[in-house]
Amino acid sequence: MPFQIPPPVLERLRARRLEQRQLRAARSAAGALREPTGGNFIDTIRRLFAGASSVEEVAGQYVAAMYAWQDEVEDKYDAFLLDPGMGPMAYLTSDGRVLEDLRGWDGDEIVEVGGFRAHSALIVGARNTRIVELLELIPQPPPGSSVCSRCNGERVAEPVPGFGTELPCNECDARGWIDAA
Repeated sequence: MPFQIPPPVLERLRARRLEQRQLRAARSAAGALREPTGGNFIDTIRRLFAGASSVEEVAGQYVAAMYAWQDEVEDKYDAFLLDPGMGPMAYLTSDGRVLEDLRGWDGDEIVEVGGFRAHSALIVGARNTRIVELLELIPQPPPGSSVCSRCNGERVAEPVPGFGTELPCNECDARGWIDAA
């Protein structure tokens, strides 16, 4: 079920998307971006280890490809990048769907996700974009539910004590609460 994005949040997302595109265009105009090459992350690593290109060249080509994929998804789906990821790139569409673009990581498709993956994308997106209102899209606890004992309702927790970094809580699907059932 798609999230309902309030108009002020949608306006902030659109403004951020425009700002990010202007920054990418400036980098491109300054010659900071290389010509994108096809292939996912694994293909990029293979090219690097084959020794045919320098780290700088391969990295520049991959970043340029990520930017091209980002522009394509944003335009096709009226979407907003939440997480460039160390994995699939995650987006929120203006109609409230969360998409993962697997092309740059380990696949060749764009898929709609829900549950833990969608909530995680919103949490990471709120951090990355500094649009904390994205957290308000995550469903509120229904009557009879209880606060998640792992994350204490915060939606994030260390995967193991002492890890040092909090990640979206998989115990409660990153909602902060557990169903009564």
